[in-house]
Amino acid sequence: MRSIVVIVALLVTMIFAVCCGSGDEYINVKDVTMRLNGENATFELNYSLDTFTRLYVLALGCRYLEPELLSFLGSYRNVKLLKADINGAALQVKNAGKYNGGYYLFDSKPLGSRTKPLNRGVAKFTVVYPEGRVYTFYNVTCTQSVFCRASSLNRTLN
Repeated sequence: MRSIVVIVALLVTMIFAVCCGSGDEYINVKDVTMRLNGENATFELNYSLDTFTRLYVLALGCRYLEPELLSFLGSYRNVKLLKADINGAALQVKNAGKYNGGYYLFDSKPLGSRTKPLNRGVAKFTVVYPEGRVYTFYNVTCTQSVFCRASSLNRTLN
């Protein structure tokens, strides 16, 4: 009986390895929201998973997805996964923007890992400013170059 369980587990693992070669094959990022907060930015990703990956995550949790989610923002340093589930994730990037003359400047960065940038565009990319302004961009492969005014509260906290 034990050998049957071991064989089934081995087969499932091999099928999973074959079906899930790289992250862009089993994670389809639909839209991204970038929320600016001082020099930091929080990225909220909404995605869909292929059927097998979805079942795997339901059974074993999102721990397996963490490297792929972090590599989605591979051009940034200091990326931290805040939360993840089968439909989306939130990632925080510390020091994503640079302070310059009363403004935080956020340079454009390619989405995807440093060695393998995203090859197909994200359908919708939204930037939410601290004061509530919202700008939306469509079919993007990189973050947008944006800036926002630094409030005196943000400068004293950072």
